Amino acid sequence: MLERSGFGVLRAASGDEALQIGAGRNDPIDLLLADVVMPGLSGPSLAERFTRLHPETQWLFMAGLPDQPEVSERIASRGHAFLPKPFLPDALIRKVREVLAARQDVPAPL
Repeated sequence: MLERSGFGVLRAASGDEALQIGAGRNDPIDLLLADVVMPGLSGPSLAERFTRLHPETQWLFMAGLPDQPEVSERIASRGHAFLPKPFLPDALIRKVREVLAARQDVPAPL
């Protein structure tokens, strides 16, 4: 869906694979899209480690945690972009564009 909207996408099946991809690239990586809850590294842990490799990278977290609103509140309170699940494809594209357009300094780690 992101590629069909004109974005270049690097796919990773895990947080560890995302870190390997990041370590192998010298060019900027504009956005890291990660679920908050993932096997192995959590999304916030991945982002913190990934930012050491690519400090220019913006973060967009997604999660389907309706019974844990404190998670999305914590992410939002730290200035990180968040998209609750479920979402429609258009909502994801809008949010990605919004985050990329903002180009703010990378917020403090969670």
